[in-house]
Amino acid sequence: MKAKTDTQRCYCIALRQAALAVTDFYDRALGTSGLTVNQYALLASVLKTSPCSVSALAKTMRLERTTLVRNIKPLVAGGLLEDLSPQGARDKQLVLTAWGMERLAKAQPLWENAQRDLRAVVGEENFDALLNAVDSLKKLRKR
Repeated sequence: MKAKTDTQRCYCIALRQAALAVTDFYDRALGTSGLTVNQYALLASVLKTSPCSVSALAKTMRLERTTLVRNIKPLVAGGLLEDLSPQGARDKQLVLTAWGMERLAKAQPLWENAQRDLRAVVGEENFDALLNAVDSLKKLRKR
């Protein structure tokens, strides 16, 4: 049996490459805010559901809890998030600090510009179809 090695036509590899390119695009756009797009999304999600547990946040963001904990640590250490839970509590109760709110506010217009620019790159007519396709792909993940 001859193995197929054309990864350029592999849906998984193509989507991973696209995800890396889009992440890099947003990270560059948010550069002056000092946040990455992942940090921006995490802070925005905490703001919406504050105070929130790590478990609830992981469920909301559809991320593995361990991945989320790893991404939260530098935000707490950097003073952007605060854990209100009593010491020794099993699950954190996260809120944005004043510094976190300030950084999020600085990043918001940059993120909005990136959204607009990405929509222009993809094309107005393709953007909704792209989001629908992404939503369909998310269903592949069992939770």
